[in-house]
Amino acid sequence: MRCAEVKEMIPALARESEPTFAVRRHIGKCSGCQQELETYRNLVASLQTLESRTVEPPPGLAAQLIAIPKGASTVDHLRSHVTRNRAAYAGGAAATVAVVGGKSVV
Repeated sequence: MRCAEVKEMIPALARESEPTFAVRRHIGKCSGCQQELETYRNLVASLQTLESRTVEPPPGLAAQLIAIPKGASTVDHLRSHVTRNRAAYAGGAAATVAVVGGKSVV
């Protein structure tokens, strides 16, 4: 077998799939495929240690979502947001120009 063929099977092998004799023989001789199989096995082991958690939403999120007008478009919300935060956007644009130094960026 070739490395390319074996490497397609490695993710399944890392999850305790039983390899064929040809795959076992290749992995036994090929250090690159051995290392890749070990990397995948370590990844699978690490993923199994992750915990599942339920995260509580931030206070006030429900009220903010309810306050969004049902008929308003996304453009209306964006325009309103930009209007309320115009000074911050202008400051960010000025800082960007200052950092670039007026040079043309391609």
